[in-house]
Amino acid sequence: MKKTLGLLVGVSSMVYSATASELSDHVDLYGSLRPEIIVRTLEGKDTVRRMDDGYSRISLKGSMPLNAGLEGFFKAERRISANDGEDDGAVRADNNEFRQVYAGLKGKWGAVSIGRHYGVYYDVIDDEIDRHRSHYSDALVLGDLFVSNSLVLRSAPIQMKKNLALEGTLLIEFNDTDANDEAEDERFELALGLTAEDLKVNAAYVDSPDHDGLFGLSFSWACRSDLTLAGVFQNRSVMQGGDDQLFSLALDYDFLESNALRVAGTKLQADGGVDTDTFLVGVDHRFSSYFLTYIEFFSRSSDPTQANDEDAGIFGVHINF
Repeated sequence: MKKTLGLLVGVSSMVYSATASELSDHVDLYGSLRPEIIVRTLEGKDTVRRMDDGYSRISLKGSMPLNAGLEGFFKAERRISANDGEDDGAVRADNNEFRQVYAGLKGKWGAVSIGRHYGVYYDVIDDEIDRHRSHYSDALVLGDLFVSNSLVLRSAPIQMKKNLALEGTLLIEFNDTDANDEAEDERFELALGLTAEDLKVNAAYVDSPDHDGLFGLSFSWACRSDLTLAGVFQNRSVMQGGDDQLFSLALDYDFLESNALRVAGTKLQADGGVDTDTFLVGVDHRFSSYFLTYIEFFSRSSDPTQANDEDAGIFGVHINF
């Protein structure tokens, strides 16, 4: 009996070790802790100090080869926060504990995945100037950071000419219901990207029940090895008629081996509404690939003046693992 039990324990241990070893070849655990201290002065109010932690996350992701030249992949990324309240600022009123949760297949033709994704429009337009240095986006983000209940199709890059490639992405959000349990229209997001050596240009469109249409153009140009210029134009057709337009430019300069400077400015022109200007300048220092610190200064002003106009200073840390 003892010999049999010992044999079973030994075999189980070998099977577990083999399974764990095989699983570790396909699954990665990673995360990022991003606490920050903010000193902010809202229009007509006292200066306040607080901590924010809306971009910290922990995740499992992985991929594994399948038959017929296919590869399966997945990601489950959860938001974590040191804040004791529900509103973390950075999540922009989206308090879903999971940032991204999806699974899919990819091959030579591209990839398909289903679940909760980054918005395709956000990924190629807004993210060009919203670089997650802090919860202050240096652009006024018009797209949705995350889209649940969605199917995403990504094409493989199509080589047009030497050093010139085209790729496309489509997101479809499945039909849902509103507060009255009535069916809502589906959303879809379409993006096309053109890459030519150091220049990348993207165009994207969103059809959503929230507005009559959102269109954006963005570019990112690595004009030197240490200097990148990015810009965005966005046009949003609102339900009441008229268009809101956004213009933004950002400059990233690696002025030392471990230091970078970022300057960004954005103007939102609201048709029949309030025009808003934002300005951000920040410096970061990278101690290693795992540890980064930064300081930012942010200003938002409107015409006419609004209650959410503010000036702020931010000190933050990124610890990646």
